[in-house]
Amino acid sequence: MNKPTFTDRNGCIWTFYDFRVSDDGARTVRLSDRSGEYRAFIGPDGETQLVYKFGDASYRTTEPNVLEGQLLFAKPSRERRLGEQLADSDRRLDAR
Repeated sequence: MNKPTFTDRNGCIWTFYDFRVSDDGARTVRLSDRSGEYRAFIGPDGETQLVYKFGDASYRTTEPNVLEGQLLFAKPSRERRLGEQLADSDRRLDAR
């Protein structure tokens, strides 16, 4: 599966994942799935990690205008290895 990417209005390319938190850490879910609690945006350097929390009425679509809005409200991740965890979890999801 290809990594989903989004280019913001400044030309920065972000990789993004939908995920939920479980007992063993962040678990990737399929994009736009209702079980996803958060959307992570990982910058091209891998160091910049922003997290958007879905609300009850949040759009879980991957339309560019929605992604731009989510990126504006995303906050820095507290977990330094979030990008690695999600990429690893995504590989396991693809293997099923």
